[in-house]
Amino acid sequence: MSKAAKALIIGVLGVLGALAGLSGCAAPVAPLLPVALPAVIAGAGGGISYTLTNIAYRTMTNPVEEVERATLKAAMMMSLRVDKVEHGEYNVEITATTRAHDISITLERLTPTLTRLSVNARRGLLFKDKTTAFEIIYNTEVALAGLEAERTGRPVEGLPVREGKKPGA
Repeated sequence: MSKAAKALIIGVLGVLGALAGLSGCAAPVAPLLPVALPAVIAGAGGGISYTLTNIAYRTMTNPVEEVERATLKAAMMMSLRVDKVEHGEYNVEITATTRAHDISITLERLTPTLTRLSVNARRGLLFKDKTTAFEIIYNTEVALAGLEAERTGRPVEGLPVREGKKPGA
């Protein structure tokens, strides 16, 4: 057998051995968690976080009523079909759909001027769509800025702008 064939066989056996060592047990991965978890959490970016339960969320310094108006305006701008809006004592539940997604939006009143917006965009029974959830949060922020500009009569500084896109464009 040639040296190249021996090296290939050793390489394949090494990869198979590594894969077998990782299957069925989290023990080899456990030492990496202190390093990997902050990297995963930081990867959300833009002030939007994504929980381990696959729900995107953002806390906003606005009353829940303003965030609700902005969320419904954003849903209209994105052509989401809003199926239901339920008001609780400390939260608002908005259910919307697209052709392929079931979307649950929760607005939780943390204080009179602090609201936590959570978006769960599901595609089928098992799959979550993080980018759709982030887009809903982004458009809600843009709508909030627009509502603020309408109320005050002047543009709001710090309007969220993405690369190559102007808000409302």
